[in-house]
Amino acid sequence: MKNFPKAGLLILTLVTPALIFVFLKFFGTNHYVLPYYNPQINSEGKVVVENGDTLFRKSSEIRLKSSEINLVGKLTVVNYLPETCKDSCLLMLAQLQRINNLAAETSGLSIITLTGSSLGKNPDYPEELGKQNWEVQLADKEEAANAFRLLLGQESGTIENKLVLIDKEGFTRGFYNGADPEDADRLMAEIKILQYEYKNSAH
Repeated sequence: MKNFPKAGLLILTLVTPALIFVFLKFFGTNHYVLPYYNPQINSEGKVVVENGDTLFRKSSEIRLKSSEINLVGKLTVVNYLPETCKDSCLLMLAQLQRINNLAAETSGLSIITLTGSSLGKNPDYPEELGKQNWEVQLADKEEAANAFRLLLGQESGTIENKLVLIDKEGFTRGFYNGADPEDADRLMAEIKILQYEYKNSAH
């Protein structure tokens, strides 16, 4: 009789983890879902809701005086590079260099750097800046601020060191402090999550 409580405890100890595993396997979601930003606003200034879901605004392009930048069909990271780049700005460029290295394993990844003047040779800038997947587009600070305002659907505050992630449909999926390595790590992880979702949806 004394062995029954021990046997019951042993069974409970063995069965409980198995039940938790089965529950998570069939009823849980095992991946992180990225949020959407920039909700649609109606003429009354209210967020548009349809069938209980918030509708979000797509940004198919960034319109500048010098060019129009297409945002559809690729994962895009947008940032602003001031004419004088020191300290935290250089940290941001170093993080963008890491992000740019993901292009080798992430199909359709593009970085768009808005800047007020054409870039001269600067030994402090990454060699990849302005090449292949890392575009440089002319835009003064006011133009860049307007672009960030449209992408975020709100006043962006300071645009220095700010990175914005746009998905392949043109939805804004995140914004980050580019001078913060932890934020850059989060951005890189979220790029991989989106790429994983696209890969799965293609099958």
